[in-house]
Amino acid sequence: MTDTNGTHFPGSYFWTLLIPVALVAIVVAFALRQMSIDSEFEQVSAAERRHLQQISAFVAAEVSSSVHRLDALTQEAAVQLAIDTSTPRAIRVLQSVFLTLANRNPTYQQIRWIDQSGTERVHIMRSQNAPVIVKPQQLRNKSSRDYFKKVISLSDGEIYISQFNFDIENGQSEKHILATIRVAKTIRNSRGQHRGILFIDISTPNIMEALRIAHEETPDTDYIIVSDSGYGLAPNAKAGQAKANPEQFAVFSTKYPAVWKHISSSRVGSAELEDGIWVWKEILPEALIARIAAATSSDFLTTTRIHSNDLTLKLVAHKSISALAKSVKNITVQITVGTILLLSIYAWSLLFMMRSQESEKRAAIEAAHAKAQASHMQRLKELEERFHLSVEASSVGMLVVDAEGTIILNNTAAESMLGYEKGTLQGLSVDLLLPSAQRSDHSRLRAEFLRNPEVRKMGQGRKLEAVTADGRKILVEVGLNPYLDHGKQVVLASIVDIS
Repeated sequence: MTDTNGTHFPGSYFWTLLIPVALVAIVVAFALRQMSIDSEFEQVSAAERRHLQQISAFVAAEVSSSVHRLDALTQEAAVQLAIDTSTPRAIRVLQSVFLTLANRNPTYQQIRWIDQSGTERVHIMRSQNAPVIVKPQQLRNKSSRDYFKKVISLSDGEIYISQFNFDIENGQSEKHILATIRVAKTIRNSRGQHRGILFIDISTPNIMEALRIAHEETPDTDYIIVSDSGYGLAPNAKAGQAKANPEQFAVFSTKYPAVWKHISSSRVGSAELEDGIWVWKEILPEALIARIAAATSSDFLTTTRIHSNDLTLKLVAHKSISALAKSVKNITVQITVGTILLLSIYAWSLLFMMRSQESEKRAAIEAAHAKAQASHMQRLKELEERFHLSVEASSVGMLVVDAEGTIILNNTAAESMLGYEKGTLQGLSVDLLLPSAQRSDHSRLRAEFLRNPEVRKMGQGRKLEAVTADGRKILVEVGLNPYLDHGKQVVLASIVDIS
């Protein structure tokens, strides 16, 4: 090529320099694309693992409170009178006690006393969202049922927790699956004679609500509870209910055989399959029992008194392939545009300023790195906001305390329990929530805990008191859960008012 001055443009030299760089740029772009996709998938898996960890706390809360009430129910005078005398008046009093308990706890679907022969003596069931007393002529013998055989063989003081039971309810316009957990305990009369079993069947609206909230935060992710027999339950738009379409989630193992092979063979894991990313976490009986023990008084539950081998289920998160395809497309477009831009800059640099090539490439790389860093920080911010939403949604009082003892985060339940106005707990020292005589010693105990942080209950073996905003003292139980927040040690404290 010759310009107007008759000089020759070194075309061969230009292409000799450009083509190898272009080939290298394409290879690097493909490698960077794959690395970015792998990083994106890993971030998705990590985020869903955190979601599942938060949701699993709802299972422990549901079972813990119900087991506590069942244990307390066996101590009531009305129960002892009924099992001692079984007179019509005593039975009516017991029916009234059961009915009151069901009215105060809308999640209780059934409360029953079944005697040692397997015959229902008192039965309260929920019908059209209201508890009713089952008539005597409708009481049945349950001695042939598996759950009766399991519970009747328990030793004194042992408590049984069943697996999830899936029952289909017919509504006005559609069917819904209701997931329930059964807790039970044997009872004896004042003479020490075996008098059967107390049962409470609990629905799980809080668990379904947690799944629904998680799905609203990430609409392209499905959250499912899967039993060990392969049945799955996913949230519907209505809290506490679930989609009953058998083509979607009713028989999980049949609908998703590929991922079921992975899920059924491991307690925790993730997999990238043709239909998207799957992340799962099993709620182990041992872990659940530990959560229950941490949420109740130290002399109430021990792991030897809980029989929960039937309660084996997994929480599953599924990020759809369509959502992942959008991310892959965005990554591909960004890298392709970036590659073309870099090659264009390089080509023009060869034409006019070959010697400035190195500095221009360095600037482009730094710009790309800054963009990636900004995107990463935005992602971290979004995850932190989701964590705050999950804490706020909890019905248990929660505080996040830093290493200096300052409250940096709390939910509305904690403010309501302790009598503080909204936003006034943050920034206060957690020591102010203790009686004045304990504050100086608590600072030392807090420092010792942070040197060896572990998930445990606070003040094990002794009563704990919290001071409310108006100076009242209330009995509380506190669970401590340490974790790292941006590299700094903080503690998530869950507070339950037991006064």
